[in-house]
Amino acid sequence: MMFQFFWTRSASIWISILYMALGLPLLLFPGISGTIFVWALSAGAAVYAASHLFRYLQSRKAGESSGGDLFLTVLPLAFSLFALFWPQAILSFLPLVLGALLLIDGVGKAPLFFSALHLRTSTLIPLALSSLIPLILGILLIVNPFHAARMTIMVFGAALIADGVSDLATALASRKLPTAPPPDSVPTDPT
Repeated sequence: MMFQFFWTRSASIWISILYMALGLPLLLFPGISGTIFVWALSAGAAVYAASHLFRYLQSRKAGESSGGDLFLTVLPLAFSLFALFWPQAILSFLPLVLGALLLIDGVGKAPLFFSALHLRTSTLIPLALSSLIPLILGILLIVNPFHAARMTIMVFGAALIADGVSDLATALASRKLPTAPPPDSVPTDPT
């Protein structure tokens, strides 16, 4: 039990250091970090395509060629090549989708805001904020998806660093706390 306690505590120190080590390049170098991530996806898609190409060639030798394996070769290979040469286009896709969803959310809440404006209710300010903030963020994401992708990577890196620093502080502070005796060694009252 005591060994497990020290292993868990030292493991959290190592994990916090790992979080900080992973978060630092994401925060400092978001462009290259995103590109490397997309290239890793590209490599995975290429390996997947190669495995299906191998299956297609094996089944063709046996006289039982499968169109499904050929399709699962061509599509991932096309994605792999596209991601290899245009990684920023892949990175910009997610902010575009998020921006569109935020626009839909903001536009969907606009009738509630106009109704509150017409009736002069006390919920006017919260409704205005709940409609305007998604609209503004959605427009910003759609207008400049490349910058939004970089910012997202930087925020993720900063969050990893903050989580690592918090875990490290917690682990170091827990070393200073006295340990409680195991439940088996606590004397019980015989009455």
